[in-house]
Amino acid sequence: METRNATLLGMLGGALLVLALAAGAFAAVSFNGPGAVQAQPGGVTAMRQVTVVGQGEVKLAPDQATIQIGVETRATTTREALDQNTAQAATIIEQMKQVGVEERDIQTSGFNIYANYSENGRTVTGYTVSNNVVVTVRNLEQTGALLDQVVAAGANRIYGINFGLSDREGALAQARDAAITNARARAERLAQGSGASLGSVLVITENIGTDPVMPMPAMMARDEVLGTGATVPVQPGEQTFNAQVQVTYELR
Repeated sequence: METRNATLLGMLGGALLVLALAAGAFAAVSFNGPGAVQAQPGGVTAMRQVTVVGQGEVKLAPDQATIQIGVETRATTTREALDQNTAQAATIIEQMKQVGVEERDIQTSGFNIYANYSENGRTVTGYTVSNNVVVTVRNLEQTGALLDQVVAAGANRIYGINFGLSDREGALAQARDAAITNARARAERLAQGSGASLGSVLVITENIGTDPVMPMPAMMARDEVLGTGATVPVQPGEQTFNAQVQVTYELR
């Protein structure tokens, strides 16, 4: 009797083991089968897609300029040098306003007083005072006349001129639109070449860059500007704004 019970228990245990193994195999097929879809990084499910880089460029004429203008005076005492500098700077600023520059567009960018020494570097021979302002010219037609008048008023340091646009974001927006159009055209050519068509946009990334600075050579001496007797020629030219985007499209 005991032998018979042991046999029955052994058979029952084996049956349970078989059932457990079968259940495990079924679970493995259900979760790891070839039909399962795995998500890709970035939240885009596995699908056919194409990624391109679009370039956009816009050339526009600048509508404003910034100029750094200064006056430097020398005298045997700081008081004398300072008084001379103050008088010349006031005259220069008044001339700017007469040309049409608003007060909000004139900003002091530097003010310095330092001693001058003899050749041996030990004896103070006098003092130099310099006062510089940055001027924003919003009417480019006034630029040449402005340079003439401030130099005539006593400005003896003009460090350069930079042209720009008052609405830079608008210019960059045009460049981005051109880059998107360029990216789609590239993607369509690639899709057609592979016998597919474009679907929805999956990812867009803008590549941020910098615009080149376009300085004008500095004019340092007063006589050099006034010697010709003509208005200083100023050519603003054009500025280039670039944009670059990377776009991923679905392929159908």
